Amino acid sequence: MELSDPPTPDTSLDMSSTVNPRKSGRSTQKPVLLNKDPNISQVSTGNSGKRKRADPPVQALVDSSDAESEDEASDDESDPDEEELKERRRKAPRPKKATRKSVAKKQRKGPALTTNLAVRPAVNGAKRAARPKQPQVRPVQNLEDTGSGLYSEVFSEGHTLEAVAADWIARWEQNNAEAMCDLINFVIKCTGCNSRIDVHDIEDQDNAPSKLGDIQEDYQALKPTDYPLLSKAKGNSSFRSTLSGFFATLTSTCHEAGLLYSDLAILENIEVWVHTMSSSTLRPFRHTATVIALSIGNTLCTVAADIADNAAKTMRQKEGEQKKKSVNKERVKALEAKIAEGDRRRTQVLDSMKDLLDAVFIHRYRDVDPKIRLECVTALGNWITTLPDVYFDGMHLRYLGWVLSDISTPTRAEVIKQLGKLFKNKDNAPRLRTFTEKFRARIVEMAVRDSEVSIRASTVELLDMIRKTGLLEPDDIDVVGRLIYDTEPRVRTAVAGFFAENINDLYETTLEDFGGEEGLADMLGEEVEDDFDTPRSSWLKLKCIAEALQSYDAEDDEQDSALREAGGGGGLIATGVDSRYAMAARTIYDGISVAREWEVLAGYLLFDLSSTDQPSEGADVTLESRCKLNEKEAILLLELLNVAVKARLSEAVEAKADKRGHKTKALKEESREIQESTALHLAKTLPKLLKKFGSNPATASAVLRLGQVLNLEVFQELRQDSTTYASLLDDINKQFLTHTDQGVIAEASTALLHARGFEDLEEVTESKVQELWDDMISTLRALMSSREDDNIPELCNTVRRIANLASISDCVAALDLEARSVSKKKANPQTTASPLNLLMELIRDPELDNEAGEEADETLISATKAILFYYMWTVRSLQTAIPSGTATSQFPNFARFAQTLETLVDNRPAASPVRLAAVGTLLDLYTLFATFRHVQIPPNHPNADDIPSLIQHVPMSAESLILSTYAALEKAFAKRSRRILEPAPDEDLASDPDSSDDEDEDEPKHAQQETLIAEKRLCEIAGKMVLAIVGRVLDHEGPNKGKIKERLQRNKVKLGSNFKEVVAYLDGPKPKGRKRAPANKRGKKGVAVKPVEIDDEDEESGEERQVEEGGEEDLRERELVEDRIVDPDDESAGGDEAAMAGADEVEEDNIMGD
Repeated sequence: MELSDPPTPDTSLDMSSTVNPRKSGRSTQKPVLLNKDPNISQVSTGNSGKRKRADPPVQALVDSSDAESEDEASDDESDPDEEELKERRRKAPRPKKATRKSVAKKQRKGPALTTNLAVRPAVNGAKRAARPKQPQVRPVQNLEDTGSGLYSEVFSEGHTLEAVAADWIARWEQNNAEAMCDLINFVIKCTGCNSRIDVHDIEDQDNAPSKLGDIQEDYQALKPTDYPLLSKAKGNSSFRSTLSGFFATLTSTCHEAGLLYSDLAILENIEVWVHTMSSSTLRPFRHTATVIALSIGNTLCTVAADIADNAAKTMRQKEGEQKKKSVNKERVKALEAKIAEGDRRRTQVLDSMKDLLDAVFIHRYRDVDPKIRLECVTALGNWITTLPDVYFDGMHLRYLGWVLSDISTPTRAEVIKQLGKLFKNKDNAPRLRTFTEKFRARIVEMAVRDSEVSIRASTVELLDMIRKTGLLEPDDIDVVGRLIYDTEPRVRTAVAGFFAENINDLYETTLEDFGGEEGLADMLGEEVEDDFDTPRSSWLKLKCIAEALQSYDAEDDEQDSALREAGGGGGLIATGVDSRYAMAARTIYDGISVAREWEVLAGYLLFDLSSTDQPSEGADVTLESRCKLNEKEAILLLELLNVAVKARLSEAVEAKADKRGHKTKALKEESREIQESTALHLAKTLPKLLKKFGSNPATASAVLRLGQVLNLEVFQELRQDSTTYASLLDDINKQFLTHTDQGVIAEASTALLHARGFEDLEEVTESKVQELWDDMISTLRALMSSREDDNIPELCNTVRRIANLASISDCVAALDLEARSVSKKKANPQTTASPLNLLMELIRDPELDNEAGEEADETLISATKAILFYYMWTVRSLQTAIPSGTATSQFPNFARFAQTLETLVDNRPAASPVRLAAVGTLLDLYTLFATFRHVQIPPNHPNADDIPSLIQHVPMSAESLILSTYAALEKAFAKRSRRILEPAPDEDLASDPDSSDDEDEDEPKHAQQETLIAEKRLCEIAGKMVLAIVGRVLDHEGPNKGKIKERLQRNKVKLGSNFKEVVAYLDGPKPKGRKRAPANKRGKKGVAVKPVEIDDEDEESGEERQVEEGGEEDLRERELVEDRIVDPDDESAGGDEAAMAGADEVEEDNIMGD
């Protein structure tokens, strides 16, 4: 070739590339790719060491003429050619830009990437050179996958998705069939199948369904259990994102290069195979193809939106050009051509989207696999938000509405999420009107009744958005507003904003009666900030809150009373549990600012509005008449007052530290001032509230709860008059003595217990409590001396007060005190006997039998509680005195009380509340005295021989009664919850109770509540039995030793998780951070279990390691730790008897010590 001949670099390069790709592609053309995309690593050639000091961009900038000089240099090397090359190197425009030499040195593990394709990637390479991004670590399924192919390039390190997509397009331009074959094999490999197709299958598109069917049959014959999209293998977490990201990048790169419109075969071939796979009966194929198709659809939507934006910009440029005085017709013509080309491209993209919608989405959004349905819902939401002019209509929105009834929780949650994005923009309201009218009822139903709490909360937030658009009906607003009383905290939190907006709407409507805010301000005049006793505008909003709460309160009062009566025999009422009013008030406090002003609320409640009459028709409305409260509204606002005071004090305590956790002096002073002012104002307000609301049990209970919040230490430090505090205690005592409601008595008892907790005021409090004792005991003597049938209600109330008083103060001296007879004549035993004997006689009274009524039953239950508290205080005093060496003249004898309880149990039916209370008291009594095992007896203690005699075992006669009661409760709960129990063996100790003892066969009015009550009773008795067994006073001796434990564990997995957790305590506690001593020293008493194979690596010798039944490893072996179903066959050898013998010495006593 002569030097004067025209250069033909392209032909020579192509020929060279075809004949010897390693010579031309690697040694000559690879540096070109370095300049275009520095993120692509290259394989160094043999002379790479010489290039290390040269500028890499020089060879990158040499164009086709460099290739010509290379060919000519082989025939005739001349100096002018070298000088020309040096001149071009000096004049290179970017000599110092590519500085990432390490990238050029890094060796590639995969196949070489061709570089002779001028394709602009979707991501700007210049920006990547400025801020290089670390390549994403992608999962590698198998070691064999890293060898070659598109799969290894996509999922191996060192390759960016943009570079892989550009390389595949280069191969497509060289050989369409081979590149598409590689891509389809990549798709098949992503399903977890190792089968492949060849070029002939690609060329014969009509045979694609048949070929995929054969591949599917071969793959199904292997019985796969998992596939990459769902695999949880290590390093596979990013598989889905990488797969969808590759196809998104490939589609975007085709768009940028124009191949998406000039070469339609790319997308058509992908659609033929992927759309066919999306209808496969094999889930791996169907799921993977759906993900790929939806990923392509998401990218096409973005492309269509970009084309529309560019077309709009071009249209504005054309209009601007046409408005000029001298119009450039050539430019206008070019802009019109650009607009027409954009319209053509957008139409083509939308046609592809329509094919995807019809072939994939329409069939897969109702797929049997919930994960595939979730993918479709997410994609549709993305399409609607990305391309609203095409997909934001009723025809496409209906799919979201239909999926609202999906059985899959994640799918329903995703629909609510996508709808939230649409309703968040108020401008979308007109387009959503038809959809809302059709599916509003279902959305409201999900907020109220959905089984998943998170979906309910998110649906409430969605309904709040719908309400703001004005598309929610008033009835639906009321239904959602009632969720302020919901039992789930997340639902109440979500409805707080919704409820607050409803209050604002009601407040604005009420203001219209006063002529708006200006009219109300003229009526009230200037408000004084610290004067809380005069009417103000905030009272009107508080009235609106009370009215809304009352209207939303759909609970039946009879239902609450039934629950109290049903649960009355199970134990003392839990005063620490918030009512639904209190929980609703807490939500209101967080959402409405006026509810935080508790001083204003207290002034509103104390203001006398009783003499205010409602205005006649046509007369002007006054603020006093409009703010008048009824009884229910007063109860609701008192609950709100309780919450506001507690929240104010808790916020003051938390405010002692700043955001960084530092306690500053200013914050401490501010917190102290808030606590002092709150205590002072509350101390003045409480007596007034008790005076006004003390007659009603519901309001009295709410006011008494305020007394439990009062910080009496601040009260004493401020040197307040003690008579003020004594007057407050007198008011509490009055409530304790005058009310017969159990709730009021319990709240008053708790308020007194709170007062006894402050040492500085202990003397005043003790005197008031002693006055209550004297009053109660004298009343009990009087009622017992003149026993009549008509005084049972008075006797019931008196014994109930004694039981509550015994729970908060030491009652030993009061109940042991015998009265002195003032007359020389024979004294009446009823007037001189100790209160303890009077209560014991009351329990044995035959007149208080099963037919005496509910008040008689409540009397017996309260009497057993009072006596049990007597023995609890006795044990406490003894356990305090014994370690100090103090001698005790007389030890308590509870045999008489235990025999009385046993008789009471025997005379009552199995379902009687009295029997349940007596069984629980009997078990507590024996367990109570078992705690003397932990008392440290000093050497030479005078009562050292008498103390062990206090620990007694439950008699066998009582064991049979306890088991029969448990069997009745077990059967009742199984019947209520429709559970099937394990059949009883022939040698079962407890025979099934008679059918007459069971509850009525009729379906109860409140089935769910009755079931919960039955479960509560069963778990209470079972818990007391477990505690007695652990304390070695039940099922620990006699011929039937261990039988009760077996009986409890028989239906362990049949009666619910609560019962299972209760019975799990029979296996003993877990050790805390210490290893057990080797069991060799215990000899035969230890229960030897074969070593766990998993832990053999951490032990020096597996034979030295023995596991005690009930220990940490034993619990883990039986999967009790993870709350799984326990197989009874996994029990260690040795049985319950050996387990009790070995474990008693180590851990069981620790439970009793708590």
